[in-house]
Amino acid sequence: MAYLLFVLGLLLLVGGGELLVHSGIALAHKLRLPPLIIGIVLMGVGTSLPELSASLSAILSNPPAPGIAFGNVIGSNITNILFILGLSALIHPIIINRENFRRDGMFILMSTIMLGIIMAFGYLDSIIGIFLLLFITGYFFICYEKQEHQEQNVGHHIKLSRYTWVLVFLSLLGICAIVYGADLLVDTASKIADTFGIPKSVMGLTLIAFGTSLPEITVSTVAAIHKQSAIAFGNIVGSNIANIFMIIGTMGVVRSVPVPQIWPSFWIMSAATLVLMICGIARKIPRWAGLCMLIAYGFYVYYVF
Repeated sequence: MAYLLFVLGLLLLVGGGELLVHSGIALAHKLRLPPLIIGIVLMGVGTSLPELSASLSAILSNPPAPGIAFGNVIGSNITNILFILGLSALIHPIIINRENFRRDGMFILMSTIMLGIIMAFGYLDSIIGIFLLLFITGYFFICYEKQEHQEQNVGHHIKLSRYTWVLVFLSLLGICAIVYGADLLVDTASKIADTFGIPKSVMGLTLIAFGTSLPEITVSTVAAIHKQSAIAFGNIVGSNIANIFMIIGTMGVVRSVPVPQIWPSFWIMSAATLVLMICGIARKIPRWAGLCMLIAYGFYVYYVF
């Protein structure tokens, strides 16, 4: 029964994430929101909502399961870069915009360094959480300022139709599915880990991390099929930034917990981030590099287990 509930929780988490992202994007277009809101908040942050909900459920469970929460964040970042970006590049070589990467690369590097500092400190509290949330707020502000220089908004009249309220309802339904699915996923994952004597951090680093990364897989692979490199790459970068600044920041504000010392996986995440930085400097990810990233992900999963 635990396995069926685990799968059900995963389906609710992923399905809710998909419903929220797609209905949210349609609602943003309907309300004529700026492309920044659609691109960064709904695509980058929106696809990170399953990770956020799963990690918060792990933190708020009794007793708390910080191993699942932090393992989920680190494992998701590794999966995003090595598996999803590797698969996307294998489908179609990814071309990276140099100007955007200067901004995004700086923040993703800062997020990795700050996570290392938090792990070395060994404890996450509300002060650190607020500090991280201020960083992602600054990231959004910088993105907004850049767009303001590129676009000139014109006044428009927004008409709230019946279709608009349907999109609002679907968005709320997606949120409910994500929240309930996360609770179910974390609860059953903890029971399965206890039954087989598997460390909870391993569950977070692998099964939960891969499951909560399914929305990113959908967005980036579909973008790669349609040769939309900016979306495929930007979705992963935005998601990784949100995973550390937003998710860990929110975790700290909600509850103070000890930080699990999963240094081997942190160094693997740092190495994957370094690969991402090199690709950004080179301004492309060719197919052979995508294949190498997929092979590296296979070795990572084998190493963790």
